[in-house]
Amino acid sequence: MSKYYKVQIIPEDSKEIKSYRINRKWFLLLKLFLIAAVIAAGFLIYNAGRIGRMMANYENIRIANGQLVKQNANYEELFMRIDSLWVLEERIQNILGTFIENDSEKVNSLIDKSRFAHTPSQKIDVDYEGGWKPHEDKVRLEHIPNVIPVVGIVSKKFSEANDHLGIDFSAQAGNPVFASGSGVVEFAGQQDELGNTVIIDHQNGYKTSYSHLKDIRTRKGRNVGKGEIIGTVGNTGNSSAPHLHYSINKDGKETDPELFINY
Repeated sequence: MSKYYKVQIIPEDSKEIKSYRINRKWFLLLKLFLIAAVIAAGFLIYNAGRIGRMMANYENIRIANGQLVKQNANYEELFMRIDSLWVLEERIQNILGTFIENDSEKVNSLIDKSRFAHTPSQKIDVDYEGGWKPHEDKVRLEHIPNVIPVVGIVSKKFSEANDHLGIDFSAQAGNPVFASGSGVVEFAGQQDELGNTVIIDHQNGYKTSYSHLKDIRTRKGRNVGKGEIIGTVGNTGNSSAPHLHYSINKDGKETDPELFINY
């Protein structure tokens, strides 16, 4: 059997015939190459269709992702507004001295204490805007620590005899703790048996401290306003249950905080 193929090329305008001998192995390789080229071309055409469909899906996914990003931004804004409303509600409750209490006797006692101490909002507006109280007096009142620092119940009173130089508020862990007056944060950190503690210098002789906090949400040197959240109720330090230990120091002397709080 011959190992070669003979190929003849006959031009139309010439009688000269050109002949070529091709080894059968090379001819077989040429056929294999052509078959591989056809398969590769088919594979490329198939994948080009897939890539086109993937690109179309990618564009749809990109558009959908953009819409989700916008929706997420809207949700974050709504959550921020809800948080702001919650903080505002807590501040209002704190300033007015109102909080949830199931004991009817304690509720009635609070009502009796507040009945003659309540000042309508209209009166406050006239006092501040009408000139009855100068701006200096308003600023001075803002720095007096006279609002309840947490939504809770007094569980242990001030007692020099028992060396308890402050009052304890029993409250749910994680509840916000408020600055009882405007001032500058003098200390914010861990303080031995008192646990996480914040001390505020009200720049008028008064200093207040807030102890056993779960976490601290302010820092040393920061200006804080009356009713601003400075931490949350915790059980750090020497404490058997979640509560806030709150104290007031006036000109270097510890004072009963209940004398300043407007319940």
